[in-house]
Amino acid sequence: MDVFESEAAFDDSVQGYEAGTGHSGSTMSAAEALEKLKRGEPIERTRVVGLTLKGEFTEPVRFSKVTLVRFSIEKATFAQEVGFEHCTLERPRFSRKSQFEKGLSLTGSTLIKADLRGITVKGVFRCDNLRTRGRFLIEAARFEGRLRFWEAQFQGWVELKGSEFVDEVDFRSIHVAEGFVISGCQFRSNVLFRGASVQKKWQAESTRFEGMLDFSKAKLHDFVYLEAIEQGETQRFAFTNALAERILIRPEQLVGRLASEAAGDHAQAMQEYGLLKRIFEGLHRYEEEDWAFYRFKVNQRLSKKRTWWRPWTKVACCADWLLLDHGCGYGTNPFRAVRTALAIIFGFALIYALDVGSLHTDHAPFAGDQSTLANRLMIGTLTSVSAFTSGFGDIRGAASGWINLPLIAESLMGTLLWGLFIVAFSRKVIR
Repeated sequence: MDVFESEAAFDDSVQGYEAGTGHSGSTMSAAEALEKLKRGEPIERTRVVGLTLKGEFTEPVRFSKVTLVRFSIEKATFAQEVGFEHCTLERPRFSRKSQFEKGLSLTGSTLIKADLRGITVKGVFRCDNLRTRGRFLIEAARFEGRLRFWEAQFQGWVELKGSEFVDEVDFRSIHVAEGFVISGCQFRSNVLFRGASVQKKWQAESTRFEGMLDFSKAKLHDFVYLEAIEQGETQRFAFTNALAERILIRPEQLVGRLASEAAGDHAQAMQEYGLLKRIFEGLHRYEEEDWAFYRFKVNQRLSKKRTWWRPWTKVACCADWLLLDHGCGYGTNPFRAVRTALAIIFGFALIYALDVGSLHTDHAPFAGDQSTLANRLMIGTLTSVSAFTSGFGDIRGAASGWINLPLIAESLMGTLLWGLFIVAFSRKVIR
């Protein structure tokens, strides 16, 4: 396609957008439109070319079903709300520190290659059902009120650069045909991408988030870059039922920051950690996968209902916590098995040291009577190591009385921990 064909195709597409505005085909001059706006009169169902708004506007500025070609706002201050309802704005330029005191609305409008630079919006910025074509850029802007982009559709790239967002930013259910890039911004409240669909990369760098970053039910078809973001103390993540396979994020960025886990919803947190585990596995980041799997199992344990009316559930919970969690990190940390083994050995050694008379020993390890402190500790330790490593069979008959009960318990624990250590260690070696 040559240059003339490309321009013709673009003009046809613009005419198609204009047809959707519903204006009757009439044209209004920029000077006439400016006079009407100064008087506070709305502009409806027409086409205006080359309109530029400058200076102070004390009355509401309202456009409805208007096509604005090469529209710009420069060093303007609007005391009342500014609204573009179901309009088409071709190559709009908002720049040079323009201020919107009572808010800005682009509801149902179509923007073609829009640049919004250096503006300040003190009220609500409404962009419900917005349609864009070409790049949509917001740069060096400040928004003090809420931003709402409910079900907006972006046919080009979306770029947010060097801007500050004081209140909540709502990108729920947006559709982005290209990518979404955030650079050098500050978000002081929640940023919601719940149900959003982004076809190419989602990237945030040198950007600070203070509130919730919500990707619940989002469809993220390419890489999501989160490793370069800055996190405030109250920043949280949500990934509930998200469809994503390539989220680049570090475990230390997630510790204590999953919203569902912080709220005590362990069943939901379990599902989110399951998603993160699958993502890390697909990226061949096995250490991170082990971390996500461990958090998955911890939340799975915490999500189960335990009650003293069914005491066996409490016993199962304690066994799960002691043997599987602290014992080997649910198969992810073999060194936990070593640590737990040492704790069990020395714990039972103290029990045996209390009653060395019940243990049948041929001679004392140290000089003197068996009842001395040194002999008690050594006999208890030797007995504990023997029971833990070789089981109850090798020391059967080596004790009498009640001391056989802890010997049986320790031998069972030793057998289980040996198995858990072998499983966890083998898993690490294979990886």
